[in-house]
Amino acid sequence: MKKEVLIKDYLLITISALLIALAVNLFFKEHTMAPGGITGMSIIFSSFTGVPVEYMSPLISIPLLILGVIFLGKSFGVKTLYITLIGPVFLKLIPDTHVTDNLLVAGIVGGLLVGTAIGIAIVRQCATGGTDLAALLINKVFKSLKIPKILLVLDGLVVISSGVISKNYSISIYSFLSLLVIIYSIKFIVGKFSSSALV
Repeated sequence: MKKEVLIKDYLLITISALLIALAVNLFFKEHTMAPGGITGMSIIFSSFTGVPVEYMSPLISIPLLILGVIFLGKSFGVKTLYITLIGPVFLKLIPDTHVTDNLLVAGIVGGLLVGTAIGIAIVRQCATGGTDLAALLINKVFKSLKIPKILLVLDGLVVISSGVISKNYSISIYSFLSLLVIIYSIKFIVGKFSSSALV
């Protein structure tokens, strides 16, 4: 039974990593949308430094991952490390493809993909290596703070920062809309498939 659960865990978190890569390469990157998180930070820093998103993401995630192993356990850490490593592979394999010029559609669909991915990861007791990992660490210390609320604050700061840096406030508005879709998608997935009190 334990082996079956482990296989299911890794199958689902592989899907989680794939969903995030699809959101980035099909909807977010082309429009420089940054709906928070390590994904958002990676897109922002990539656009300024020229370092590809698939390399920027693990560079930001590694310190958080180390803390995750220390405070949230080895199994959590191993699964989160797996997502952190497989995510850039999917980002590299999936070609940047023009899907839509509509920022509203890009924000909503991309948000649904990322929110579903993070929700799956939390249900399978790991993180995608992004600000969801930071939120889980904060929740470990301040248990009364729920994951979606922590993410809203953390990722909201990323969205606001992206607007200030890029001076493209319309992109920030759509990025914030996408963030809201992400938050509600996480709440739905975790609420539906987990008895956890994290949401």
